[in-house]
Amino acid sequence: MVYITIGLFCVLFIFAVITIGKKRGFGVILEKLAILLFRLACSFAILYLAHIIADGHNIIVPVNLFSALTITILGIPGLLCIGVITIFQ
Repeated sequence: MVYITIGLFCVLFIFAVITIGKKRGFGVILEKLAILLFRLACSFAILYLAHIIADGHNIIVPVNLFSALTITILGIPGLLCIGVITIFQ
C-alpha cells in the first residue's frame, strides 16, 4: 500500500511540474512530456553503459526505474549520487 501511495504521489508531482508554466497549451504539455521521456531513455542508456563498464570491476550498477528517474530529474548530480551509492554499498 505504501508503494502505491508513493507511486501516485510521484506521478502527480511529475504531472504538476509538466503543467506549471505560463503557457498551458496541449502542445506545450506534449513537448515537455516528450523531453521527459527522451531524458528517461538517455538515463537508461547511461545506466546500461555504466553497468557494462562496472561489471568488469565486480561493481553492480542497478538498472531500474528508480535509478533512471533519479538521473532524469537531477541530471549529473543524480548520476553522481547513484555512483556513490553503488560504490559505497
